[in-house]
Amino acid sequence: MMNKKSADVLAAVLTAVAWFWTAFECSTIGIDVFDMILLKERTGGLFVWILAAVLTVLTFLWMRPHLITRAIMGIFMLLPATVFRFTRLMVPESGFAPVHLLVVLMYVIAVIGMYGMFYPWKIEKVFGIGDGKEHKPGREDEGGT
Repeated sequence: MMNKKSADVLAAVLTAVAWFWTAFECSTIGIDVFDMILLKERTGGLFVWILAAVLTVLTFLWMRPHLITRAIMGIFMLLPATVFRFTRLMVPESGFAPVHLLVVLMYVIAVIGMYGMFYPWKIEKVFGIGDGKEHKPGREDEGGT
């Protein structure tokens, strides 16, 4: 088990990776609604990066319990978007190809990420790294729920 300081550093790094990766995906995906909401034309794309930095700090301050697991699950949800950029070029027009298995695996990883984002204590229990209890912010000293 990690000491608290190491766990906090790891949580901060993983949270930053997840938020900045999200910012990258939002700024490069090319969906007009994202571009409008993120003020891409007015700020030259800078707003999304400032937003990622602010959200990293706020997430670290407000969502401390299970933050490492939540950050990893966020990364799991982002993996398919990056992999699909490359697999889209490899998928044949018809028939089965091994790349289809990779696509299915990416969807499974994304679903695990979505589940783990909402129920991180259950993911921790499966891997034996947590106590299997929901810990709400401000109640760590009471042992959870």
